[in-house]
Amino acid sequence: MTTRRTKTKWLLASAAAVALAAAGLQATSAMASQSNASTTNPGQADGEGIITIEQVNMCMWGSEMTPGCFPNDEKPDSDAWKKKEAAVAKKKRDSVITQYERHIPDVLTVSEGCLNDLEYVAEEIGYDLKYEDTGDGTDYKPRQCSVDRGPAVNAILAKKFTGDGPKGYYEDPGYRSYVCAEVSTDEWEAVTACTTHLSLASQGDSQDIECEMLRDEILGKIDGYVLLAGDLNKKGKDNHCMPSGYHGMTNTERNDEDSTVLSGLEHIYYTANGFWRQSCGWSYTVEDTDHKGFLLELGTSKPDGRGDCWRSL
Repeated sequence: MTTRRTKTKWLLASAAAVALAAAGLQATSAMASQSNASTTNPGQADGEGIITIEQVNMCMWGSEMTPGCFPNDEKPDSDAWKKKEAAVAKKKRDSVITQYERHIPDVLTVSEGCLNDLEYVAEEIGYDLKYEDTGDGTDYKPRQCSVDRGPAVNAILAKKFTGDGPKGYYEDPGYRSYVCAEVSTDEWEAVTACTTHLSLASQGDSQDIECEMLRDEILGKIDGYVLLAGDLNKKGKDNHCMPSGYHGMTNTERNDEDSTVLSGLEHIYYTANGFWRQSCGWSYTVEDTDHKGFLLELGTSKPDGRGDCWRSL
C-alpha cells in the first residue's frame, strides 16, 4: 500500500449496537417532524435498537461538471443560465428533504453534495451536518459548486453528533474524499457513521487504491460499531471494500423496482458483531438525480424468517 496524504483525524468510536428503520416509495405531501412523521413504509421495523441508514448521490455540483444529471441548456454564465442553475439546485435540495420525509432515516449520507445546499437541508429537517470537501485535484482546493453554492462535499446528516472520526482525501493531490463521525440516536449514544465516493473503475488505479485504504486504514481501524454508506462505483456481489468482520450489501441485491434501472453503485457496510440485518434493504428512485437511493435497517437481535437476507456481500 503506497502511503498517501490523508488529513485524517481519528476518534475511535466507543459504541453500542445498531439497527434500522424503513423505506417507502411514495412521497409525503408535507414536511414531517421526526416525532410525528407518517412514513410510507407500513412494514417499518419496530423495537429496541433499530437504526436506519440511507444513501443518496444527488449530483448537485452543476451543469458544467455533471451535465448528465444537472440539466441546463442555457448559455453558460448568462443570467438565464444562472437562474436555471439555481432552480435545478433547489429541486435537488427539495429531493433530499423528500427522502427524509419518506423514510425518516437516523443517518442520511449524501454523495456529490454542495455545502450550502446541505446546510439548508439540515436546517429544514432539524439534523446536524458533518462533511469533507471533494477536491478539484489542485493543491487540495475544494471543488466549487455552481452559482455560489459552496464547496462540493461528501456529507453525513444525523440528529446528533457526539464526536469526529477519520476524514480526508485518498490521494495526492486530493480529489476523492471520505468522512466519518460519531452519531447519537434516540436508541444509541454512539455509532460511527461513514460515507465516501470512490473513483470510477475507468480512472486508472485510483479506485483500487481508495478501496484498499478504505478497507485497511479507515474502516479496519475504527473500534466499536460502524456503518458506512456511499457511492463506491463498484458493481457486483463480490466487488466491495469491506474489512473482515463486516457484512454489507449493494443496491442491486434488493429488487423493489425494475432491476434494469438499479445502478449497483450504492453500498452499505456494517460491523457484523452486534448488528443484525432487519431487512434486505430498499432501492428506490430519487427525484432529480440519475442515481438510485439505498436504505437499510439493522437491529441488535436476529429477526426470524429473513431467508436470503442473511448473507454477506
